[in-house]
Amino acid sequence: MRNKFIFILVLLTGSFLYADKSLLSIKVDQIDSHDYPNMTAFVSVKNKKGEPVSGLAPGLFMTRIDSEELRGRQSVYQFSMKTEPIDYTILLSNNGIMEGEPLDYQKTAVIQFIEYMQKDETLSVYTIGNDANPVFENLTKDSIDTGLINNIQTSDFQPRIYDSIMNVIRKVELKNTRRKIVIVISDGRDQNSRFTKDQLESVLAEKSIPVYSVGIRVLSSAGLSALNQISEVSSGSYLYSATLRGVPEKLKAVRDIINKSYVINYKIKNVKPDNSFHLIEVSVSEQDSEGKGQKTFKAVKLPFPKWLRILIIILAAVFIAVIVVLIIVLKISKRKAMGITRRRCPDCNNLMKDSWDYCPFCRYMSGLKKNRKPKKTE
Repeated sequence: MRNKFIFILVLLTGSFLYADKSLLSIKVDQIDSHDYPNMTAFVSVKNKKGEPVSGLAPGLFMTRIDSEELRGRQSVYQFSMKTEPIDYTILLSNNGIMEGEPLDYQKTAVIQFIEYMQKDETLSVYTIGNDANPVFENLTKDSIDTGLINNIQTSDFQPRIYDSIMNVIRKVELKNTRRKIVIVISDGRDQNSRFTKDQLESVLAEKSIPVYSVGIRVLSSAGLSALNQISEVSSGSYLYSATLRGVPEKLKAVRDIINKSYVINYKIKNVKPDNSFHLIEVSVSEQDSEGKGQKTFKAVKLPFPKWLRILIIILAAVFIAVIVVLIIVLKISKRKAMGITRRRCPDCNNLMKDSWDYCPFCRYMSGLKKNRKPKKTE
């Protein structure tokens, strides 16, 4: 009986410890593999309360690719330590039911969000209608006129949220900025989009652009689950604002998650560049908590590896230099064969052979005498 009691106690203790180990939510929200096998992953870590976890040691992060341990190099640092420009895109809901406080709090949230931006970051704002309608695009903090946001009015257009997100994703994908974030503020309602939610999710699963969403309830909460699923598929985060007054704070929370994320730089050796998609798994394990997140990435096959491109440029420069030197050497050799050295005529300053008793240029082309440089008088 005593042994049975000890066994149950150990079992319960193990279960308790195991439960404690499932506290962290890991999101690999974006991967940049354009310079593969050099690759960068942006990873967010949140505790069970949904709060960003900062200050984790680099050694706590482990990576697997296609279920195999990473072979190569890995370096980890928090995004706030080496900040880089972020390209933000925000979609607002301004259909008819948003008139009044729902739209006003959205505009207030965006204006406050601009205050938190860094000078080198860019922002584009769109409204959700039949498509994504631009309010302004690609502006830095100092060049944004907040009057454009205050002037947003409700629209009679149907809220085609899937079409609007699809349009924005295509625009954002073409930008050169490495860190790209799309944020949607909406009640999740969609009316008559050309694209279905499944089609949108299929595109988002392939693109490495996270969609963060702030859900607000106006008439009902029926569409909010769609926002949650869109954010989940794109490796973004969904935040629900229980009140309209809380929308600005939720938008600020999105920025906090992004700025408290971790940057992992890789030099991958165990996956060849094959233009195929592979699964990366990032896990964090410390004494009292753990978690893992997954995302697919494309092992981009470059036309020429970076080292080969550099080598070709160096070889081309050396080849041109050798050709120039050879031309100069051949020209000097040809002159020496003709008996032409550095001897010059004192009158016309033209090169002469050592065997010449007189200058033929002066004798037969007397007009060349004017080329002689006058001697300096003291």
